[in-house]
Amino acid sequence: MLVVSLVVVIFLALTVLLVLAIYAQVTNNYALQQKKLLVSNVAKSAAYTMAETVVKWFAEGKNDLVQNLAAAPTSLSLPEFRGVIECSVSQISNEYKIRCTARLDGVEDSYSLTLQLLGGLTFKRAIDTVTMDVKNNNLNIVGDVLVRRGSLDTGNNSTITGDVYLTDGTLTLGNNSVVEKDVLAVGNITGSGTIRRNVIVTGTVQSAVTVLGDKTENASSAYVREEISRRIDTSEPPLPATPTFFPNPAVKLTGTVISETERTYYTTTVEDGLSIDDKTLTLKIPSDGTLWFAVKKLNFRNNVTIEVEGNGVVMIYVEDDITAGNKLDIKPKPNTQSQFRLLIYSNKPGSFDFGNKLSVGKGGGFYIYAPEKTVRIGNSPNQSKVDVYGAIVANRIEVQNNLYLALPELTSETQIPWFPTISFDSAETGQYGTYVKYRSWGQ
Repeated sequence: MLVVSLVVVIFLALTVLLVLAIYAQVTNNYALQQKKLLVSNVAKSAAYTMAETVVKWFAEGKNDLVQNLAAAPTSLSLPEFRGVIECSVSQISNEYKIRCTARLDGVEDSYSLTLQLLGGLTFKRAIDTVTMDVKNNNLNIVGDVLVRRGSLDTGNNSTITGDVYLTDGTLTLGNNSVVEKDVLAVGNITGSGTIRRNVIVTGTVQSAVTVLGDKTENASSAYVREEISRRIDTSEPPLPATPTFFPNPAVKLTGTVISETERTYYTTTVEDGLSIDDKTLTLKIPSDGTLWFAVKKLNFRNNVTIEVEGNGVVMIYVEDDITAGNKLDIKPKPNTQSQFRLLIYSNKPGSFDFGNKLSVGKGGGFYIYAPEKTVRIGNSPNQSKVDVYGAIVANRIEVQNNLYLALPELTSETQIPWFPTISFDSAETGQYGTYVKYRSWGQ
């Protein structure tokens, strides 16, 4: 009887020990699996975070920060993770591989992804032109101004809120004219206006010009050009490619609405282009956020209104010229809360003449990218508020009077992309044509 009892006790004890061992093993395995899952998710989250940071820097033109990341591994930290996170960035041609590794108590996992730089279009300055001619007064520019070859005379009562860069010319400031930031010029500064920050010039600053910051005169051309290049990308704007669907098919404009269903629009023939006279043209952006079409010419006669319906971008390729009469209004369609960017671009010589009283309403952005063309804007309607929200890249810009141009800020809250589907004739696009997409994800 005693032997049986001992056997039972020993059996029960062994059973308990076995259960405890199994429980411990299961617990350890569960803890290990949970730890592995945690480490894997942390590595993945870190890679996503790093990727979004790199994309943001590319969008802002901060390529130097990306290069700094590529130079050495970077340690990251996440709240409530007591392990180690290390990320690396490597570059091969136009691709950047991001790899993040997380380690915790001997458990390690990595996650990798690839970012690919593609041809897109960004605007870093309000004005980028080879030459610029302001024929009168009241020039107001919100943003930086780059004139690549030639002088700039702002006229009287003018304001430029950003920096002014002249790589081969003189800046003349009229009465009551102000540059809010720096001026760098391979030339002189004349007139009687005010520069609120610093000046670096190869020539001299006329005594009637007030400089509130530091003043460097008689600098060498090499030094000034190098300083300009250090601050901004001075490479020539690349030419956009002709859209693959141009010039066919050619279809007639139906009514006064352009929508997703038809891509290329002409009123009669390819040669005549698109002509709008004294009416409202509606551009309807589809749900994917892009409306894209092409024309040979654009002719806006007097009293034309362009209303954009939907959120996103409208891209219009114009091969030849644009002519406009008096009063061209571009604005979101009323009562729709639409937000848009309208891009008109070209890769051929010629002229874009927008006549008098060009106006772009808030909520919209109007961008001209035409490195080979002359862009003319006549008398604008306002002097106390913005006429045009947007930017201009051209071979020559001619302003008649009273232009108030403001480059909208690109913030993290902005859901409208720049112009990612545009392509360029050349492979090297510099900051004008860089945007990023995720090419691949995974281990």
